Amino acid sequence: MATRNRRLGTIVGTCAAAVALTTASAGIAAAVPDPVSVATTAFQIPFTGVIGDPFPFATVSLAASTGASPGPGIARLSATSMCPAFTPGANCTTYTSATTVRWLNLSTGATGTVTVPSGSFGVPGKEPVVDVLTGSGHVTATVLGESSATIVPGLGYFFVP
Repeated sequence: MATRNRRLGTIVGTCAAAVALTTASAGIAAAVPDPVSVATTAFQIPFTGVIGDPFPFATVSLAASTGASPGPGIARLSATSMCPAFTPGANCTTYTSATTVRWLNLSTGATGTVTVPSGSFGVPGKEPVVDVLTGSGHVTATVLGESSATIVPGLGYFFVP
């Protein structure tokens, strides 16, 4: 009986050690960023302004994609929707007006201004997208209309690896 208990103890101890090693390695592996992952962060406040066409007042939502594509230190800014300001989510269009984005990297102090062009979603070569070399760190951005009166500036906060 004592031999059987020792064997059982050895088996249980071996299993516990295997679980501990697996858990420890999983924790280490989880801490390393996935090199092929892309994080997309929607700007927390969409830009609202006088657009003129097709809506007199519209909201333009933007997003920042970061990670392996477009690459380290780069944020890919894109317009994701343009909708009437007074009925958000209804009658949105696949076209969006150009917007100006002023950004600040809170980690490095780098700043810049870029225009996300007007364009149509899903039309290659005409998509409202621009890559911005912000450097790695926490980035905040303010969105203004390119050629319209701004009612509410858009705001976004995201991390660039």
